[in-house]
Amino acid sequence: MSDKSTNAKRLYEIRGIRVPASLDGEGLLPFVAEAARVDSSSIESFRISKRSLDARGRREPVWEYSVQARFFEGKEPKGPSGAALLEEKEWVVTPSPSAASLRPLVVGAGPGGLFAALRLLEYGFRPVILEQGNPVEERAKDVAAYWRSGEANPCSNVQFGEGGAGAYSDGKLTTRIKDFRKEWVLGRLADAGGGESVLYEVKPHLGTDRLRGVIRNIRQKLLLGGAEIRFGTKVEGLFSEEGRVLGIALADGEFLRGDAVFLAAGHSCRDLYSELSRIGVSLSAKGFAIGLRVEVPQAQIDFNQYGKWASEPSLPRAEFAVKGQSADGRGVYSFCMCPGGTVIPAGVESGGVVVNGMSGAARSGKNANAALVAEVRPEDFGSSPLGGLVFQRLWEERAFELAGKRALPSQSVASFLGKKGRNGFSSNCPWPLVESDLKMCLPDFAAAAIVSAFPQLLAQLPPLEEGRLIGVETRTSSPVRIDRDGDGESLTHKNLYPVGEGAGYAGGIVSAAVDGARAADSWAAKNGGNIVIKKV
Repeated sequence: MSDKSTNAKRLYEIRGIRVPASLDGEGLLPFVAEAARVDSSSIESFRISKRSLDARGRREPVWEYSVQARFFEGKEPKGPSGAALLEEKEWVVTPSPSAASLRPLVVGAGPGGLFAALRLLEYGFRPVILEQGNPVEERAKDVAAYWRSGEANPCSNVQFGEGGAGAYSDGKLTTRIKDFRKEWVLGRLADAGGGESVLYEVKPHLGTDRLRGVIRNIRQKLLLGGAEIRFGTKVEGLFSEEGRVLGIALADGEFLRGDAVFLAAGHSCRDLYSELSRIGVSLSAKGFAIGLRVEVPQAQIDFNQYGKWASEPSLPRAEFAVKGQSADGRGVYSFCMCPGGTVIPAGVESGGVVVNGMSGAARSGKNANAALVAEVRPEDFGSSPLGGLVFQRLWEERAFELAGKRALPSQSVASFLGKKGRNGFSSNCPWPLVESDLKMCLPDFAAAAIVSAFPQLLAQLPPLEEGRLIGVETRTSSPVRIDRDGDGESLTHKNLYPVGEGAGYAGGIVSAAVDGARAADSWAAKNGGNIVIKKV
């Protein structure tokens, strides 16, 4: 129920509302009233502010809600109750008086770039967004062609194009960051077609299919607000004088002048990293992770989580997260879990292969998958700023050599661990799988770490033993960090604001979007813009 009250009635938060999964959807009002210790007739309106699933142990799964409610006059909770009075406030952007005379450039139309641009619009700026890939509609055709032929469009593929790499994922919107901009980002995603649930689900997700529509709507909002978007426009480098960026150089020879450059190029723009290094932009090596995708029948994951309630229709497809440590102390963990999803080829460069996972909004696929990765430290690849790029490419090429063109190397978990056993389920990956020794496409330390930690992982999730591994997963995060100061500006080049996953400061859709918005706030503040807290 939406809160549409227009009067000055006070807002209360009611927490700890527990609803058995079998009863969810039959009406939340009685449960809200019980938690608030009032009659149902006392509640004028309410809206859900948080929902999570408690499926621990072998008890019946329970949905736990928090809601924000208003009560009819004279019916507000009195004395001890489950309702707490809230102070209503919001963050309000004050436009920059210099907006009309300044031109910000945004490189990349992933979440970091798109949300930097949305934030700039609120200050009155008219950003120019430059994306080497295609709009989501054309990008989907480029990806489909790659999966058919094995030949990737180098500028528009699973990694590059409108929406960024996250457009081909589970579309998770979870983040552990503490920043007031998170609510702003989620609100913009909800308004763009993500739905109200992204505002209150503890583990919201959009799925690849729904995410495409959200991205299209964000594009329209940007264009209607006065932004310019140039697709198929590859940025080749920066133009600067005396440590101050004046604009960017495009691959077609054009020079585009700008008063600030928000660099949100993504974690796979290897040629651009090399160019930044060449012109003296301060870069640092950054740790990441490398490993394999594991695929398991989703029904096994559901039963492991829910037990006899696994067939309850109101329950979501079960997720999992496992972590362990190798004998030498190296972290091993699952990453980017996709319930009801698909393992996908995600390569960009010829002669190399990369895998990732994606799922739709309904998570309706027969298999679950996740990355199982071991941490990679800068000293593992020599600690030079670009050493991680060379390291990633090496293992992507090894995976390609194992399986050949338009195929992926694969191995059962049992075989990888040196045991007997075989998989009794089929993969829904769009490419054929070639039986391989996957240790050949991993550095020795990573293969040894995963094998060493596997007993710990199996203790947490026994169905993994029946899984199938697919290689190789290298692009878990950027291996490079573009060094910046507390305001988000490059340490060596003024007017350059590196943002998002590619800059080494984010790890997902929402955190990258928040990082882009934060950089826009910082630059706008230097030009007269401001954010103030306003009581509602």
